[in-house]
Formats: sequence, structure tokens, C-alpha cells
Amino acid sequence: MSFQPVVQALTQIITDILFFIPRLVNGLIILIIGYLISWVVRWIVRFVFRRIGLEQLVERTGIHNAMRGLGVRTGLPEILAQIVFYFLLLSFATAAVRLMEFTSVADLLDNVLHFVPRAISAAIMVIFGSMLARFLGNTITTVAQNVNITYGRALGRIIEYTIVAFVVVLAISTLGVDTSILTTSLTIIIASVGLAIALTFVFGSRDSARNVIAGYYVRQNFRPGQRLTLGDYSGRVHSTSGAYTILEVTGEGGRPGTISLPNTLLLQSAVAGQETTPEPGAGGDQTGGSASPQ
Repeated sequence: MSFQPVVQALTQIITDILFFIPRLVNGLIILIIGYLISWVVRWIVRFVFRRIGLEQLVERTGIHNAMRGLGVRTGLPEILAQIVFYFLLLSFATAAVRLMEFTSVADLLDNVLHFVPRAISAAIMVIFGSMLARFLGNTITTVAQNVNITYGRALGRIIEYTIVAFVVVLAISTLGVDTSILTTSLTIIIASVGLAIALTFVFGSRDSARNVIAGYYVRQNFRPGQRLTLGDYSGRVHSTSGAYTILEVTGEGGRPGTISLPNTLLLQSAVAGQETTPEPGAGGDQTGGSASPQ
């Protein structure tokens, strides 16, 4: 029985191990040096950010609030420092693995390194897109509330979430994922919802729409506290909402109460109005009539 094949196999294994040990040592040295360099660079980045007051600047710009809204509790400067650390460490790890001739692992790490910039771009896009969406949503909510539109908050949230959805799709496409089907589906859903809302508003809420539009002109002509007489109704203006004007009236037994009148009624009927406070020297309330065409 010949042991020559066994001896040759063992010899080859020992030779491979002896050749691999120097590459392993060199790779570990590169990895250790890379870790130290990455740690030092991260410390420098943190120090620079702290010196220039980046944390306070980011707080003033509202980026932190947007990140908290996304569930991110770590500050942006710390996130940037960690990204620099792991990017450098991953670069050294790729070089070390390639030196050890682990080609498949090195190729995988190379793909990860090429993916990192796209991931950072997508994250930045989501953060700033969310900030823009929240700003526009709050602006629309504020404007709607200023004109007493009762559904202003819901309208603002719809605008905000719509923008966020498109930003997320755009960020996903930045990562190299095919989003054509997702974009088409999202567009169809938003268009369908918008059409449904429009049809509901046009066919189901025409009276409400007229009252909302009339409310703008009612607020221009009648002030809170002004006494109005409209047919059988007489009282002082308490407030004007999106669709109704509330009058403070005197009920049975002299008890105060309120009554809600559609805004269109005030524009389509003759209204007698009295100023809330008589001018000095006047013998009583000044009475002036204001009327809208019937």
C-alpha cells in the first residue's frame, strides 16, 4: 500500500497554511491599523462638529425635528461621524480581505462600499423631503384654519403624506431598485383618491362649498359683536366658521342663547347691522344697513 498520495496531500495542506499565515497576519495588521485610523478620524469629525456648533445649527434648521418624526433619536452630527467611521473601517476591511485572497468576500464588501453613497443620498433625500412635506402641510393647515375651514388639518396631513410617499419612492429608486410599478401604482391611488374627493366635494357638498366661500365675504362685512337683524333673527355676531355664522340671541325668558345661520343666507338676504360701540356724542347706536343682492 502506497502512502505517497496521503503524504502529498498533507504536504500541500501544510504548504498552503504556511503561505496563508503571512497573508493572514498582514491582513489583520491592516485591519487593526484601519480601525485605529477610523477611530481617530471619527474623533476628529466629532471635535470639528462640536467646535463649529453643528448640533445647534441643525436644531435651528428643524432637521432634528424631522428626524425625530421619522423615529431617529440620534443627532445628525453623531450619525455623520459614525458613517465616516464605518465607511473607512469597511474600506480597510475590504483591502485586508483582498490581501488574504478571499476574492468572493472582497467583491461583496466592494458592492457594499458602492452601495453606501447611494444609501446616504437616499437618507438625505428622505430627511429633507420630510421637512419640506411637513412645512407645506403645516402651511396649508395654517392657511385653512385662518379662513376657518374646518377640515384644514386633514387637508394639510393629506398633502404632507402624499409628498412623503413620493419622496420615499424617489429615495428607493436612488438605491437602484426599479420603482416603475410602485410609482405607477402610487400615482393611480393618489389620482383615484383626489378624484373621489373632488366628486364628493362637487356633487355632495355644493351647499357647503357655497357656505365656505360666502364665509369669506361675511367676515369682511360683519365683525364679532356687531348686532344684525335678518328677518325673524336678531342678535350679535359671535363668530363665523367655515360654513355658518353664530349669532348670540335672547331666548325665551330672557335667557341668552345662540343660533347658527348659513353664511349664504347673510349674503342672499337683506341684513340690518348696528355698530358695536356708538361714537362719542351720538345719542344712541349708529344704524347702518348692508345688503347683498337677493
